[in-house]
Amino acid sequence: MVRRIDLDQGWEFKQASSLENGTATSYLPVAQFPTVAHIDLLHHKLIPDPYIDINELKCLWVNDADWTYRTQSIGPVDLAPSRRAVLVFEGLDTIVDVYLNDRHILFSKNMHISHQIDVTEALRDRKEPSSLELRFRSAPAYARSERDRIGYKRNATGRAVNYGGSERLFLRKAQYQWGWDWGPAVNTCGPWKPVYLEVYESRVSDLSVIQDVAADLSSVTVSVKGGVENAEGLDKIIVQLTDRDTTTPVAKQELAISSTGSFEGKISLDKPKLWYPFTYGKQDLYLVEAIIPGHTRSQNLGVRRVRILQHPLKSQPGTSFIFEINNIRVFCGGSCWIPADFMLPRVTAERYEKWLTLAKSGNQSMIRVWGGGIVESDAFYDICDREGILVWQDFLFACGNYPASADFVANVKVEAEHHIKRVGHHPSLVVWCGNNEDYMCADEDRCWDVDWSDTTGPWDNTTFPAREIYERTLPAVVADSGTEVPYWTSSPYGGESANDPTVGDTHCWDVWHGKMSPYQDFKTYTSRFISEFGFESAPSLRTLHRAITSPSERHAQSRTFDVHDKGPGHQRRYPMYMGENYRFRMNPLKDFVYCTQFLQAEAMAYAYNCWRREFRGPGEENCAGVLVWQLNDIWPGTTWALVDVDLNPKPAFYITKRALEKAVVGMERVITAKPHYIVTGYPPEKGQVDVWAVNGELGERKVLLELKAFDIKSGNSVELQGVQAKQECVLKANQTTELLAGLDIPNYNNTVVVAYLDDLASGERLARWVSWPEPLKYLQLSPELKVTSKVVDGGCAVILNANRPVKGVVLQTSAEGPDDVVFDNNFVDLVPGEEIKIGVSGLKNESIQMRFLYDWELVPGFQL
Repeated sequence: MVRRIDLDQGWEFKQASSLENGTATSYLPVAQFPTVAHIDLLHHKLIPDPYIDINELKCLWVNDADWTYRTQSIGPVDLAPSRRAVLVFEGLDTIVDVYLNDRHILFSKNMHISHQIDVTEALRDRKEPSSLELRFRSAPAYARSERDRIGYKRNATGRAVNYGGSERLFLRKAQYQWGWDWGPAVNTCGPWKPVYLEVYESRVSDLSVIQDVAADLSSVTVSVKGGVENAEGLDKIIVQLTDRDTTTPVAKQELAISSTGSFEGKISLDKPKLWYPFTYGKQDLYLVEAIIPGHTRSQNLGVRRVRILQHPLKSQPGTSFIFEINNIRVFCGGSCWIPADFMLPRVTAERYEKWLTLAKSGNQSMIRVWGGGIVESDAFYDICDREGILVWQDFLFACGNYPASADFVANVKVEAEHHIKRVGHHPSLVVWCGNNEDYMCADEDRCWDVDWSDTTGPWDNTTFPAREIYERTLPAVVADSGTEVPYWTSSPYGGESANDPTVGDTHCWDVWHGKMSPYQDFKTYTSRFISEFGFESAPSLRTLHRAITSPSERHAQSRTFDVHDKGPGHQRRYPMYMGENYRFRMNPLKDFVYCTQFLQAEAMAYAYNCWRREFRGPGEENCAGVLVWQLNDIWPGTTWALVDVDLNPKPAFYITKRALEKAVVGMERVITAKPHYIVTGYPPEKGQVDVWAVNGELGERKVLLELKAFDIKSGNSVELQGVQAKQECVLKANQTTELLAGLDIPNYNNTVVVAYLDDLASGERLARWVSWPEPLKYLQLSPELKVTSKVVDGGCAVILNANRPVKGVVLQTSAEGPDDVVFDNNFVDLVPGEEIKIGVSGLKNESIQMRFLYDWELVPGFQL
């Protein structure tokens, strides 16, 4: 029998360096275990919260200190002569020497790997308690010494790293802890994952399960291999496959254990239950168990066939980039994931549950785990397996020119092998990607001389030595594992340059960053798979009030507000983008929050509207994926997140939710005339509109398309000429269907056009879209505009209506009220004669507040 003894009691910590600040110079009890120094210092009120106000600066010293953790509460362990004791460290952050009873047993310089140390003889026959001491050194200081030792290969000019110092590249530690453009610099230190003893006579020490699904999905061959420690007297191991839904064993086999303790075999299963992303089917799972007397090792298996398709396109240059799951070509809509906290031990399974189920409620079928963070907790992937969310997993390199010395590469190899063994079996995981943006940075010629024609190397004497990691080490590790999950060299990657829109994936940052192109230009940046793009906005007013404690600093031009927006140049970008598109207000803060969130939502609407349209069917998958940067926030700041750190969805979250529904109707106004050449300052005329629909079902769908139009100021109905108000349409399966082209809009500068899509058989409203003339800054509202809300169904829903067209209606509760009120839809446009019903949960006695574009102009006494 294997016995696990968690070593989570009696831990204490102290500062082991001399920074002349007198903080925690003698041992203090830890706040929790696992832990890191920031958590414990916060617990003892020895530092202020680095997430609040400008406290980040007051906490920087913690990053540079040395810290010691110890426990003297490891009780005696009863070890019979045939039993072993192994000390397991699941994760140590980061530079650490480990002592057991004052004897050195481990040195580690990689946060991302686990360690198992045989301590049998150290504990056998010991009658008194044992002590365990973890002596952590400053990671930044060690990283700088590694940079000096290995050498930083780059040209004399320019920079070869984004964010933090270049020393971060030389240490296998979560890169975001040096600070990024969405969060502060909180460089943690400590035993960040569990520490425990495993005591056993024999144990299944390793289990690898690889699946090979028949091309027609009719069968699967499951290859199982692993190892047994102390296998003396054991010649067989039982491998069993169980249907998790019915708990019924579906296959069972005895495998021989070799003289070295290894075992290997195959199990075939006909007509297996398949695992699908939630957008296309169920998430059936099997349990694979490897059983010896006294110990069972197990893992989930989701049977699915995964491929990345890159074939020529009918009408576009380059090739497709499509995830095919179980022979279904999947449009991957979703977002990118950053770590949920700097103080990682605070992230519970319950918090992962909230984040990921929220993403699923927003119809997000793929999450990209970004390479500047961590390979996430087992709980993260378990939830994705259960919920049917696909995972794109970066290896842990981001935005920098990494070294490739022999010892560094060897460390990376061990790390990659560890990750693939730990999480590679999850059916949700559908791609391993070498890094985030390293090839894109090289193409931008910051200070890297890269000869892309040299595909064989060696590259150790070039200014991009890490090609050895991305083009040799990592793909070899993935291949050697036998996994069916494909490897992709980088994100972005493909074509003549890393960010080639015709091949592979792209990161679209010429909107917001780079050229600061208008968000209306997203269409011109269409690529085969947009794995990163975004637009900044403020978090909720409630979250900002928590972040900024001084009322006098709660405005958009305060020092504290600026500190909580790490995005470079945000002070210029907001006024420019808002000024181009609509009349905006910087103050009061609640109006600035609304205006920035409105801006982000409109940008998301443009992007998804044009990009999902390009999933046009076989051979015309001109765009097969759109992943927003980013889903989540790590602190109460202004970032690109769709949901702020307190789990408050922004309007952009609801835009993406509607854009990723099974059925979507879309509209685009098209240019019908340009201004006379002799005059300037006039926008082109957009007097017509195209209409299309997306069907995410695997079969054709019969629908009813209804079109209406309204004068913005009067609210009167406007007749559309040359088209039936209602018409039956057949939507093709799993693709876009064009419905109308070049429909004339009467008095187009003052008219909104509304498209409704209803199921023909049931009459169910599937989708709607309201097309407005732009720029919105030219709109003039009627002083008679009235927007009303009414709580119905016992507080479970709100009905909205308006007597004139109105843009961007947001429902909310007060900043001082409870934060558990959740709306299932938000940020909607209204037209006369309709009622929009929005579900709500958690609403008790709170009053509903409502915002919409230019609502401040209807306040008596307001003047432009």
